[in-house]
Amino acid sequence: MPRTAKQPPRAQPRTATRDLILDHAEHLIARKGVYGFTLKDIADPLGFQVPAIYKHYKSRDDVLVALSRRFIALLSQQFEYPAAGLEHPTQTLRAIVGAFARFHMAHPAYVRLSLIDFATPQGGMEYIRLAAGGPFRANLTAGPLAAMYRRLAALLTAGVEAGEFRPTEAVDFYRLIKSTLLIRLVFPDDLLVGGGRRRAIQRAVEEELWDLALRYVAAKIPGA
Repeated sequence: MPRTAKQPPRAQPRTATRDLILDHAEHLIARKGVYGFTLKDIADPLGFQVPAIYKHYKSRDDVLVALSRRFIALLSQQFEYPAAGLEHPTQTLRAIVGAFARFHMAHPAYVRLSLIDFATPQGGMEYIRLAAGGPFRANLTAGPLAAMYRRLAALLTAGVEAGEFRPTEAVDFYRLIKSTLLIRLVFPDDLLVGGGRRRAIQRAVEEELWDLALRYVAAKIPGA
């Protein structure tokens, strides 16, 4: 019986290659920071030459904006809860605040990209801002994060109606927990790097963020 000719390996689909590039960029940012790697650092482990990356992304900044868009898509899924969650506002808020903290700890590259944005307002590449399509407030009302913001606002309103929360602007609440979380994860110690105490650190960060959030929204301050 004649032997079947060996088929050459199939080329990876374009989308799969783009995703591989972004996956490795995310890994490098988490370990080395936003400006701590080159396109060669992405290409070498993947068995590419740097020009091959240019078939998918025009530049290093283009890679970072595309990665930021991926993070924005994931962030837009935050603050989700079942309709019945509005009947138990405090319990539901605790759950979504915990999930919000875990999201950031699971994506250290997103945290580092966010901090770059805050450090270079209109003075450099604001990757997350470009990926989201505009400035912070505009994104929460008309951009890709608008649905996330509406879910948060509905929950805070339900808490006020139930007598559990004081009247609170959703944008102020979001700004509080977001800024606190970003700083907490990198200062005074970088909690984004791996380590044997990661789970304990994650629990501690979640509890700290929830304590802050509850004190901010509660109609009656716990322990007062």
